[in-house]
Amino acid sequence: MLLAAIIEGADRVANTAGVYASYMKRWQPNAKRRFELVAEAPVKGAQPASAMLMDATDAARVIGGVDLLYIDPPYNARQYVAYYHIPEILARGWTDSAPAIRGKVGLLAGEEGRSQWSHSRRVQRLFSALLAASGARHALVSFNSEGHLAPDTLQSLLTKASIDGAVAHYTQRYRRYRADSEREGRHHHGDMALEHLYLVRLR
Repeated sequence: MLLAAIIEGADRVANTAGVYASYMKRWQPNAKRRFELVAEAPVKGAQPASAMLMDATDAARVIGGVDLLYIDPPYNARQYVAYYHIPEILARGWTDSAPAIRGKVGLLAGEEGRSQWSHSRRVQRLFSALLAASGARHALVSFNSEGHLAPDTLQSLLTKASIDGAVAHYTQRYRRYRADSEREGRHHHGDMALEHLYLVRLR
């Protein structure tokens, strides 16, 4: 509870870009606010829950038979551990030495915590391994249109993994997130992106 309050409190006064991608050169108005801790009591659910910090395929094997496996992996080269390093450090605690950082913006250096899903040449193999290892009856997969795998490739992969060769496919358009503002000479990939959602029966 205390860690959660610290992480949320730090986020409210962080003098960084939206995804902690860089420190700001000047103090933003929110960074001048008083740092406050607001503890939220856990809410008891109808069923017990647990959280795991491990490789997704290993976790699927440990969990075993479940009704539904929801898969929402990184879809591009951006490494979450680098961009969200401030809440990551707060959650895990300080080490014996100061975190190693790189560049002017202060991203974390090194390979620790980096996801293999962010490498385009490995995504298809990782998807197949995860689906094969899972004991889930159904899988629900969320993937972005700008991801490493083309929609047709992912659909084909899921068709092979399904028990009946059927894959339900849904899409949702939404406005792309941009941390910076519009300015002359700034080029964007586009204003809209497409989220793909696939439902497949595995067992």
